[in-house]
Amino acid sequence: MAHTWRYIEENDVTAHYGLATDENLMKPYVENAKSEHQATLRLYNYNDHCALVGRFQNMNAELDLESCTRQDIEFGRRQTGGGAIIMGKDQLGLCVTCSSKAFPWTNIRDLCYLFSKPVIDALSKLGINAEFRAKNDLEVNGKKIAGLGVYIDPHGAIQFHLSLLLDLDILKMLSILQIPIQKYSDKRKVSAVSQRMATVSGEIGRAISHEEIRTLICKSFETHFEVRMDHSKITSQEKTEITRLVSDKYSTEDWIYQQTPQADLTGMSLVKTPLGLLRIYIGLKGEVIKSVLITGDFIEHEQLFKQIEAELKWSPLDKEKILKVVTKVLQHWLNLSSSQLEPNGTEKNALPLWRGEARRTQGEENLKMEEPEMHPASRIPDAQALTTAIFLAAQKAYNANEHTYQGTCYYPKRESLNTPTV
Repeated sequence: MAHTWRYIEENDVTAHYGLATDENLMKPYVENAKSEHQATLRLYNYNDHCALVGRFQNMNAELDLESCTRQDIEFGRRQTGGGAIIMGKDQLGLCVTCSSKAFPWTNIRDLCYLFSKPVIDALSKLGINAEFRAKNDLEVNGKKIAGLGVYIDPHGAIQFHLSLLLDLDILKMLSILQIPIQKYSDKRKVSAVSQRMATVSGEIGRAISHEEIRTLICKSFETHFEVRMDHSKITSQEKTEITRLVSDKYSTEDWIYQQTPQADLTGMSLVKTPLGLLRIYIGLKGEVIKSVLITGDFIEHEQLFKQIEAELKWSPLDKEKILKVVTKVLQHWLNLSSSQLEPNGTEKNALPLWRGEARRTQGEENLKMEEPEMHPASRIPDAQALTTAIFLAAQKAYNANEHTYQGTCYYPKRESLNTPTV
């Protein structure tokens, strides 16, 4: 006999209510609790607009709170990890709750893939080829279309979050989230973000309703898990419990404004390459790379830089390790074996793409370059020089010797906790 899942749809919820509801839906799946359902799937959307930060993020570093207040935008903190997001009527929230023993898994990555696979399948019905990225995103051609997060309760229940971009008001998002390109003009900021974000409506060339996408996702979950969905609503008892959670937890300053141990540092460097002028931003959390953003006037190899950005997130601030990551990506990009690359990441017997050494200027960290010699086969950056530019941005962040709240966090800090979270 097939298992049944509880299925809930809601619309226009507030930030605190939405988060409290997801936590309350874990109660039937804690140890020794008895539920008639194998799991619960909740699909919903928030009021326009609200901003949600991940469990371990610094609220002041991630959101422009003054702008939120001016625009009457509610903000809250999730139980799940992950980055700061804007939610509203153009974004779909998805939550799965179940017992930690309901499905086979060995790590957080397994859970993220398990519960995002039906969404990938649903998007494929629309002609969208989404892929799972291990850190906690779904991507379409290297662009983020959904973020993922997991929380495992000490009492044995699991909460999985997914936020799907049906559409996105980028200027609204930029007015709320703190990102390291705030000094850009609006046009340049929109361009930089749009190169890294995808939406369902943008991919299919038309608007999509919540009814259409929810129907596709619900059916996809039924097919993938071979279950029957039991459509239901939040009960009056649950509403009482949710209201209490809102007042006791999600609306409290202790929960909303809790701080991470270290504030964020940011830095920037410039490097001239055969591809154009690259501007590299870096966000640091102590001695860990929180994020890297490579922008510039280049017109090719956009996916290469996105891959480097993704690989460096939440990696140690160590020049040799950065070089290793950059070299690996370049090696993959060129489809070269390790024997075809020099230790610094350049191709053996090939002309260097540039030569030069670092120097400091009054305004910014720069790399002074000689006239570049073009690679005969491909115009991609040299691993050593790109690594130097990334490290210079980090050095500038430390040399500034001040904490900044111009941080960005797309992925969770990997804390050593008893309750695994991403």
